[in-house]
Amino acid sequence: MRRLTLLVALLVLALPLGARAQEGMSAAKPAFSAMVTETKKFTISALDKPGRTVTLKNAAGDTMSVICGDEVKNFAQLKVGDVVQSKYTESITVHVEGSGEAEATSESMTSQAKPGEMPSASITERMTAKAVIKAIDKAKGTATLQTMNGEHFTVEAENKANLDKVQVGNAVVVTYTVGHAISVSKAKTTKPAAKKS
Repeated sequence: MRRLTLLVALLVLALPLGARAQEGMSAAKPAFSAMVTETKKFTISALDKPGRTVTLKNAAGDTMSVICGDEVKNFAQLKVGDVVQSKYTESITVHVEGSGEAEATSESMTSQAKPGEMPSASITERMTAKAVIKAIDKAKGTATLQTMNGEHFTVEAENKANLDKVQVGNAVVVTYTVGHAISVSKAKTTKPAAKKS
């Protein structure tokens, strides 16, 4: 967690002001957010129901077999041709609060398909860490932070103007979230063209 806090503190204090400032709010405390999402789609090309094994094929024609444990609810609903979508999301937000104690928390949230629904599941994990600004050296362009276990580390601000927007006692809050969701949908069926008489 210390490495994450250090990385984020560097981001908050080092990123150019223009990357974070909202129009008309130049005196706002430094903040940063970033998110990346990757979605992949596969088609079920083969199904071994007794062995609970699904063979998936991507758009390029590559295949892989996945053994589905008992945690995969509604396995019996799967059919060859169904579409499996996997979505991975990773985000980080950083902001500075007026004051606070150094701390770290984490939480996990999960969901699964209800009986009778197509198989689906998701898991989201969120970790939040706060480090307190213990010293600011504007001449050197640095800030010293303290983690919840009492460790101190110093970061150098690339944009020294950000040091004018924080003060000793402020808390740098980092929230890192990772989510992964998988869902299955029925293959789209196309109706045959109507015959002209």
